[in-house]
Amino acid sequence: MARCAIALVVALAAVASAPALAADGTLLVANRSGGSVSLIDLPTGIEIARLPIGPVIPHEMAASPDGRWAVTGEYGGGNNPGRHLVVIDVPAAEIVSRIDLGPDSRPHSVVFLSDSRRVLATMEQSDTLALVDIVEGEVLRTWPTGGRDGHMVRLSPDENRAYVASRGGAGTLSVIWLEEDRPPTVIPTGAGAEGIAVSPDGEEIWVANREAATLSVVSADTLQVVATIAGPAVNRVEFLPGGQAVIPGGRSADEPGRYLTFYDAESRTAARQLELQAGSAGGTGVRLLAADDLLFLADNALDEIAVLDPAADGAPERVVINTDNPDGMAWSPLRVEVLRD
Repeated sequence: MARCAIALVVALAAVASAPALAADGTLLVANRSGGSVSLIDLPTGIEIARLPIGPVIPHEMAASPDGRWAVTGEYGGGNNPGRHLVVIDVPAAEIVSRIDLGPDSRPHSVVFLSDSRRVLATMEQSDTLALVDIVEGEVLRTWPTGGRDGHMVRLSPDENRAYVASRGGAGTLSVIWLEEDRPPTVIPTGAGAEGIAVSPDGEEIWVANREAATLSVVSADTLQVVATIAGPAVNRVEFLPGGQAVIPGGRSADEPGRYLTFYDAESRTAARQLELQAGSAGGTGVRLLAADDLLFLADNALDEIAVLDPAADGAPERVVINTDNPDGMAWSPLRVEVLRD
């Protein structure tokens, strides 16, 4: 445990008790301004460890399906791009390796394959997608995305395709054919394409176009935009297991506020909206993660990590205070070993 910089007292003073909502496992949060990753024990609501990543700050997180590993990318800020994937042993709460992706990489978004050892990572500076074995620390292959500034990546349920949202240029969604020798299929969606989510049945890909202030719905069958939803300038979208899509942000470009909007995926209309507490930033500032039948919010407008039951009407409940610009999150069903001793 000596390498994991465990802090069991000082960082916990802000937490009076665990949230009322029953949650299990560990939530991992990338802290942008802090250049670190927090490991939050959900049964107790305690930030049990904070691992330093460094000045090449992380943005996104991913956890392996078996919960053993977590990975973040050294994205960096401004003219200080990173080039490594950072591998974390979740039960040990320690960094175990840094995998060099080479120059002009700037890894951002990461997603695990079902074997819990291979990941796909966007390399924004080179507009490529890398397949990496995190156990061997080896880059297995790369694919061009065909877009500019490839930002977020998600997988099809059968793992035959990767979907990459590229925010540069006109904004595009790229389909990367993982099992076929063919060039990427590039689909224009809208300016500032960033957030991306695949419906649980794999039939649709939703893309949040921040600059265009739209959501694009792409058919996985025809690879065409089948609907465009006008809305706020958001950069993330998340699907719930039941099929609803959730976006953070204002109600619309003309009615900013702070809301979560739940969309019925079939009708593509807003089913309900949940007003969020006013914060230091209006309309944005929230990252979402659907996991363990709950919805987690990294809210940098309120400097907190919160959780809510998406099936209920209650407001989000604070889990911990976090003033280091919390960003991407990942969930592991495992707890840090020290809590089981």
